[in-house]
Amino acid sequence: MRVAYVTPPPTHMPPLTAPSHPVAEVAPRATPWRPTATQLAIALTVFGGVLRFATLNVSSIELDESATLALVHRGFSGMLSHLSQSESTPPLYYIFVWAWTKVFGAGPIGFRSMSALIGTITIPVMYLAGREISPRAGVWAAILTTLSPSMFFFSQQARAYGLLVLLSAAAFVAWERALRTPSTRHLALWSALSGLALLAHYFAAFLFIAEAVVLIVRLGWRRVVLPIGAVVIVGLALAPLAIHQRAEGKTNWIEQQSLPRRIAESMKIFTVGAYGPLVLFALALALLLVGCAIVLVARRGTRSERRGARDAAIVAAGAIVLPLLLAATHLVDVYDGRNMLAFFVPFAVLVAAGLGAARAPRAGAVLGTVLCAIYVTMIVAANVIPDYQRDNWRGVAHSLGKPTTSRLIVAEAFSAGPLSIYMGKLSDAAASVPAVREVDFVALRHLRTVGPPQSAVVPRVAPAGFRLAGITTTESFAIARFVAGSPVAPKASELAHLSGVGDTEPILQR
Repeated sequence: MRVAYVTPPPTHMPPLTAPSHPVAEVAPRATPWRPTATQLAIALTVFGGVLRFATLNVSSIELDESATLALVHRGFSGMLSHLSQSESTPPLYYIFVWAWTKVFGAGPIGFRSMSALIGTITIPVMYLAGREISPRAGVWAAILTTLSPSMFFFSQQARAYGLLVLLSAAAFVAWERALRTPSTRHLALWSALSGLALLAHYFAAFLFIAEAVVLIVRLGWRRVVLPIGAVVIVGLALAPLAIHQRAEGKTNWIEQQSLPRRIAESMKIFTVGAYGPLVLFALALALLLVGCAIVLVARRGTRSERRGARDAAIVAAGAIVLPLLLAATHLVDVYDGRNMLAFFVPFAVLVAAGLGAARAPRAGAVLGTVLCAIYVTMIVAANVIPDYQRDNWRGVAHSLGKPTTSRLIVAEAFSAGPLSIYMGKLSDAAASVPAVREVDFVALRHLRTVGPPQSAVVPRVAPAGFRLAGITTTESFAIARFVAGSPVAPKASELAHLSGVGDTEPILQR
């Protein structure tokens, strides 16, 4: 008999030995930091503010700004009473800028800085307008506002257009929220902001009408009758001032230009700015990009993106079609690119909806990048090339210098306003031309709707009793100086004929 021996199991397991090559621990992959839409909007606002304030005094004060400066130099009541004689807009902007200059001064930077601040604040407001569609659309709306040549230009002009855009954008945000959540608070805010926009510029009425029609269709007449009625009351209160300004002929210069030319001018303002190098090519390319962005949101946008884009398109169409109909029928022809500037608000939101379409982020980014490259090119050109800057009255004053004797300065009408900013008090000599020993003809280059600027041309033929002393020519202006051995009183008709300008203004400087 055999006996099998079974080895008993060990009472304890031997210790595990560590591997000869230690295994490295795998750390969790860090998520890359990406800024939120709100953080991007804040960064764009800071950048836009620096861009506007840092270049505030690159260009000279121009003719329209000199009219603003003349008003703010008056007392408050005198400013308001003179408003109907010198301006064609409501009083709100001038009340603000009058108070602003009492704190920050009425120099070029002082009274322009309010417009720069308004233009900077417009950036986050436009972000909110786009964000009602989507955060991506909000960021693109802020980018377009930051880099738009027109928004940049009017952020540095002491006129009412920047305030018109800001208040129209704020009213547009309240309108979008009233559509989404039709509460009494949103409707009241929309009404109040629309009324303020109308007090800044009459053309805010066209955005208000389009927005009011949409609210009536969506919410019913009863819910919006009070908010709409409040804005109508503001319009009726402004009507006597508007009628008086119209009777004074403050807008006659608009009708003197053909409507097709004004339409082309406004298309440039809405896309690539009023002036810049290769503007026709830039305009065509920008319009193509804008069209592609609109197609993108129509075909690839989500339901909410398409709905928001459609609402913006309705307001944009109303804002552009109504004044065009008034102009084409000659009922009230005041269609002008600057007056139409509030159209930028729904237009930029519509384009931003396409650039930020969630289902086509790469296509939108490419379109937006090319469009922004055009914008940046135009802004840089406006700050570097004198041809594309505002009329250089500062350079004219510097070239003329201080007179050694009484002299006449012959320039286009109303030139005494901007020249007096840089040369001191000047007298209008149109009624009675005095005897002087020097006559200086001043001409500015003329910016054209299409093509490069037209060079300044001054006469080389001397008025009777004078001889040519010299001609100064720059990119932005030209001066022809004529002197006489003894004082001579030239004829106003001869000065006008030699200047070659239809409406001239002899200015006396002692």
